[in-house]
Amino acid sequence: MPLSPASALKPRPVRRRLGIIVAVLLLTLLAHLLVIEWLKNELQLIAPTDDDDEPSISITLQSPEPVRPPAPPPEPAHKADGKAVAAVPKAQPAAAAPEPAPAPVAEAQTSAADSSTSLSTTVGGPQAEPARPEPEASPEPPANALFEKVSPPPSAELQFNAAGIRNDGRRIDGRGIMEWRNDGQRYSVSNEISVLMITLAKYRSEGELGKLGVAPLLYVEKRIGRSETNTHFQRDTQLISFSASTRTVPATGGEQDRGSWMWQLASLGRGDPGKFEAGLSLEMVVAGTKMADVWRIYVNGLESVALPDGEVSAWRMSVIPGPDSFDKQIDLWLAPERDWYPVKLQHQDKNGNRIELLLTKIIAK
Repeated sequence: MPLSPASALKPRPVRRRLGIIVAVLLLTLLAHLLVIEWLKNELQLIAPTDDDDEPSISITLQSPEPVRPPAPPPEPAHKADGKAVAAVPKAQPAAAAPEPAPAPVAEAQTSAADSSTSLSTTVGGPQAEPARPEPEASPEPPANALFEKVSPPPSAELQFNAAGIRNDGRRIDGRGIMEWRNDGQRYSVSNEISVLMITLAKYRSEGELGKLGVAPLLYVEKRIGRSETNTHFQRDTQLISFSASTRTVPATGGEQDRGSWMWQLASLGRGDPGKFEAGLSLEMVVAGTKMADVWRIYVNGLESVALPDGEVSAWRMSVIPGPDSFDKQIDLWLAPERDWYPVKLQHQDKNGNRIELLLTKIIAK
């Protein structure tokens, strides 16, 4: 029996609805891609963190008005006993001495000529085996540590208000989540920064807790539009290696990564709080995605930080990375009355772009 004209028209509304759904999905996907591209271009927060022109991002932040001490500490001496310390006080220069600009203590980098393979021959003998490139020189702080005790903070989830501010004043607000886990023997810390439901950057650091405090084994970083990178702290070979680079850096103990360094400072302060005082200068070897260098850390003093649930007193520390880093300055506020958790972080790159994080909530784990 042939179909009536009315019956033949029934499938058309179904096809029309399917076409509308497909069009909406395509428009949603296009809008999503446009927002991601706009965020990348607008925020300019994905900035190089290592000695490279490839962009990178980290939660470590910086202030709009960098606080620098009146005179940076002198270059550190090489270690006498072969053991590195996590953070080391630096002697302040004499009052009459001129004030040099902060300079890197050492660079975890060698030239291509230093790392290239060479061939040598002996007189009357066969040609020698190609020489293996030596690991890059490790930037090491001196041996004597001020802090005698460490006490890592208890496990918690920290929630932050995040803001990205370009050098022309344009601003975008988002959120950050930092999860710190401490079981007494091992630790892990992860962080994620997102804007408009889009994750801009996330990282993870994990390792052990020991006499020196936080001892990383693995650092993982993922940035929007970039492949995930891994930094390995190899205890058996005493090397730091990078998935995004062929460099290797000797590791003798006490080195940190871009996710663990603030928790090492919190562990030192919580374990030996009497050693923190205004004017104290520390050094710490910090590994990123492609290199490691010495960060100089200056304790500015106690400041009042206004949080959503009230004001807290926190130690403000200003970090000066090496001159080859795209980071200009990093500022960190640790609050003793909140178990030395970071309550505020600020970061500014050399182009003047800033990221700011302010603690809004602590959830004990």
